[in-house]
Amino acid sequence: MLVVFDLDGTLIDSTRALLESHKAAWKSVGLKSPPKEDILSLTGLPLIEIMQKLGPDQDPMALAEVYSQAYVRASRHECLFEGISDLLARPFRAAVATGKSQRGADRVVRQFGFENRFEVVLGGNSVSKPKPNPDLLFSIMKKTGTENIVMIGDTTYDLEMAHAAGVRGIGVSWGHHPPEILQKWAPVVNSVKELGEILGV
Repeated sequence: MLVVFDLDGTLIDSTRALLESHKAAWKSVGLKSPPKEDILSLTGLPLIEIMQKLGPDQDPMALAEVYSQAYVRASRHECLFEGISDLLARPFRAAVATGKSQRGADRVVRQFGFENRFEVVLGGNSVSKPKPNPDLLFSIMKKTGTENIVMIGDTTYDLEMAHAAGVRGIGVSWGHHPPEILQKWAPVVNSVKELGEILGV
């Protein structure tokens, strides 16, 4: 079995970094940042798409550029959720499928010293159709030679992607989407300890 993890809201607590970066992006066009709930509900989608949905009258490319520059500074606030280091220290096959850009995904993996932990790390822009489309998971299957995959994520986009790819999904309650929404798609765990138990690792 190959365990595929999302990053933001699943392995990495990045809420503060996300919100600070949005604040900078919207300030650059003279606007207040959208409500926290709106931002977090879209987290997991490609950045350009998020900006299009939050500000349909704005230039999404310009907003995304300012956001990305601000995120490099705000990334100092990123941290691993409690228990993640211990979970990833156990011997099981793992990969990453994230809505972050490939550059952002690689940076996070390096930042936390996981360069040699994951068989594959794929960002949202590494495929033509990112989450909730199944292309990220299909690409991981091809690269790793296995279809026996379980997708772990904190958003409906992760679990919809798993469903579309025909693989098992598990939601985590500590991320960006409420557990009651995730439960419509997959079982939800409430702690990293519980996640390890359900994965049998």
